[in-house]
Order: sequence, then C-alpha cells, then structure tokens
Amino acid sequence: MLAALAAVGLNALLSLEAAPDAPWVRPVAAASPDLLLVVLVACCVPVAARTGPFASPVLTSAGQCVLSVLLFTAALVRFGDRVARELLGRPLDAAGDLPHLGNVAGMLFGEASLALWAPLVGIGALAAAGLVHAALGALASARIRASRGLRYSAALLSGLLLLAPAVHPPGGSAFLTAASVASDWFAPEAEITEPPLPEAPDLGNADLLLVFVESYGVAAFEDARRRVRLEAAAGRLADDAAVGGFDFRSAQVQSPTFGGGSWKAHAALLSGVWVDGEDRYRALVRSDRESLVKRFAAAGYRTAAFEPGIQGLWPEGDWYGFEAIYDASRIGYAGPPIGWWTIPDQFTLYALHNEELAAADRPVFAKVSLITSHIPYWPVPPYVTPWNRFDDGTAYDGPLRSVAHDDARNEAELSERYATSLEHQFRILGGFLRGFVPRRALVAVIGDHQPPRLSLHDSDTWATPIHLFSQDPELLSPFETLGFARTLIPRVGTSWRMSDFPRDLSALFPRR
Repeated sequence: MLAALAAVGLNALLSLEAAPDAPWVRPVAAASPDLLLVVLVACCVPVAARTGPFASPVLTSAGQCVLSVLLFTAALVRFGDRVARELLGRPLDAAGDLPHLGNVAGMLFGEASLALWAPLVGIGALAAAGLVHAALGALASARIRASRGLRYSAALLSGLLLLAPAVHPPGGSAFLTAASVASDWFAPEAEITEPPLPEAPDLGNADLLLVFVESYGVAAFEDARRRVRLEAAAGRLADDAAVGGFDFRSAQVQSPTFGGGSWKAHAALLSGVWVDGEDRYRALVRSDRESLVKRFAAAGYRTAAFEPGIQGLWPEGDWYGFEAIYDASRIGYAGPPIGWWTIPDQFTLYALHNEELAAADRPVFAKVSLITSHIPYWPVPPYVTPWNRFDDGTAYDGPLRSVAHDDARNEAELSERYATSLEHQFRILGGFLRGFVPRRALVAVIGDHQPPRLSLHDSDTWATPIHLFSQDPELLSPFETLGFARTLIPRVGTSWRMSDFPRDLSALFPRR
C-alpha cells in the first residue's frame, strides 16, 4: 500500500499541469515516462541483499538522495515550462524568465502577500523534496520484497507504457525538459554574425520617435467583438492624427519574442540583430557593435530613451548609447501612483514633449515604452485633458490600485481589460499626435510582442502591428514598397522582421 501511494504521488508530481484559473495546479490522468523509466531500470537489476526498509544495494542512500534531487528538480522545471506554455504561449526561457520571477510574482500577488507567502513556499518545496526522497525509499523497499516474477512483470508493463506516448502527460518527460532548459541556460555565448548597421538614414533632419506599445500584437484584432472596439479606437486615432496634420501607413512585423521579453524585441529593432533568445541578447549588449541609437547620434541627433518601467539599474542603456535616459526616477512624475508601474503613459508622452521636443535645437531620436497594456492591464487611468494638468499635479484625484492581486481573474476578464488598455493607448497616442509633436517627424508606433496566451486564449501569431505617422508624405510613401498600407488595422501578414527595420530605413532614405 505504501509503495502504491508513493508511485501515485511521484507520478502526480511529474505530470502536473498549469491552468490560468483556480486551481492553478492540476494533476492529470497520465503515466510519467520518467517514473516508468526509474521503475523499468530498478526492476531489471537483480536484488543481491536486503539492507533496510528504505534502501537497496542498487539504490544506496547517496544514490537515493541524488535521484530524489534530480526528480524533484526535473519536476519543477517541467512544471515551469508548462506554466510558461499555458500562460505565456511559449516554452520556458530560464535565462530570460527566472531573473524576473520575483517582480512578476510581486505584481500579480502584491509585495506584502509575496513577503508573507515566499517563506511558506520555500518550506513547502523543502517538504515536497523530502516526500520525494521518502517515496523513492518506499519503492526501493517494495522492490526488494517483490518476487522475481512480479519485478519482471512491472518492468514489462513499464516498458510498454514508455513506448505509448499517448498515455504520457502533456510536455512528456520532465528529465528531457530539464535537460533542454539546462542546455539553453549553460549554452556558450551566442555568436552575432549579422553585418554592422549602415550609417543612419537621411530623414532631412526630421525627428524619429520610436514608440513601443507593450503587448500590442496582431492577435488583438482576431476576436470579432474585440476587433470592433479596437477599430473604433483606431478610427478616433486617425481623426486625432488628421487634426495634427498626420497621415499614416501600417504593416505587420514579426517579433522575436512572444508573451513577454520586451527587451529582446526592442534590441532587435535597434540593432538589426534577430534577438530570439536571452543568449543572443546577452551577446549583443556585451559586444562592441553600434546600435541604431549611436548611428543617429553620429548623424547629429539628440538621442533619448523614455523608460518609465525601469525602476532600477539599466546597464544596457550604456550599450545603446542614449545621451539621456528618463527612467522612473528621472522622468519627473509627481502625481499619485497608477497601479504597479506608478507612471501613466500619457505623462510619459507629455514628458517626451516637454523635456526633448519642445525646445530641441537639433533633431531628436527618441525611444519610448508605453506600459499600461502590460498584464494585468489595470488600472487604466482616465484620459487627462488638458495635458498641462500634469504640471500642477491635478491630473488625478488619487492613486489607482492594480487589481492584479485582488480576486483571481478569469481569461474573459483579462481579455476585456486588455482591449480596454489598448483603447487607452490609442487615445493617448491620438492626443499626442494632435498637439505635442511640434516639428517635422516620423513617428513609429510598434507592438513589441503578443500578450501572454492566457489573455487571448489560443492565438499563436508572432506578428505585431507597426504604424508610421508623419505630416510629410515623403517620409511615408517609400514604405509602400515594403507592403505598408494606409490603414491602422493591418490584416496582411508579411515576412518583415523587427531586425529588418534599421537597414531598410537606411535603404529607403540613403544619405547622399
């Protein structure tokens, strides 16, 4: 009986599935190939002697400890991969995901709750590891007591089930998953082979503003009801842009990341390197390659980054070469905190105008990150008008709290709030184009990646919209050769990738 309970418990641990709603951890009716392999090997090795109730000549105490650690670690890695696939829509990228685990947990559950639960989770993990050790001991003891015929029968059954993938859990072997993740984690530094960027394009001294919209993917338009809402919001954006004298062109562009990892998408567009993994990102920012930022600086542009989501050190900023970096501490927001990120995107655009555009004595190259559309997509602050209410702190009555760590959110509600956050982004972009771009400019609005899978269910496209706005037709018409069209809902997929942007920009606007 004890051995049967041990086998069921180990099998459940190695077969757990993640779900986006409670209960978030669910066992499945499947046979773990890892446990089957352990049983097969153990039953095929002859028993020489009995040495105790929880030991075997084949599985020594040290071996039992090692196997326990390996099984428990593999189970954790496999479950992490299942969480990433279920919630984000992509495999686990340990090097890119794990360093941000604490921040994500704090955002979703609240820092106070995290401080309370983190020690309990640690104690629970240690207890679970101990149970794995005890369960292996129980199986080893049962193996010693079993007759030869029973052992061989168990080995035969295990072998047959190993050859039947249909009975294995989703994701298959925990050992193989852990090995794959470990190989990525410990892989040698990637080699960047793309050629250096050409010199900066000749935009006739027009400003170039690159505005990344968090989690803005083509998948946003795939649901019919959500598309109706976003088409209406896009129509208002077009009207606001027209009041400011702007026309537009749009297309789809392939992002190198999905469901998260914004920094990789930003790096791809600003470097001309396809940054589809954390290893390539690390290799890029450690290299002596020059970014698009430095190319524009060499052409006489003032370069600045507006990064309200950066609340600590950002050493990559030195690699990019920005002259000024307006992070959360420098951007100058003095109002009440708006959710987890504190700083509303409308203020970020207002700061771009006040700090860089309004009194610039040379053309400006600016990178801007808008973050309201980052999960949990709430709170969405009210649109502030007039914008100068930010000057005296009267923009909002008080703080707006994130709902991320209130009651559990279901997928339908997340999808609804995601659409609301994009409506807000369209609204503030329209207001910005309407009155806060004082000079000739090319404004590129780019979705960095799809939202996490739990927000949009089964979408698997990696394409994101890119919109170009300008008051000068000569800055827009060349893009039509790349498939850009006069729409704000780009429906036609292209093979254009984010890393193509800097080279194509230089090719469309060559220096004479």
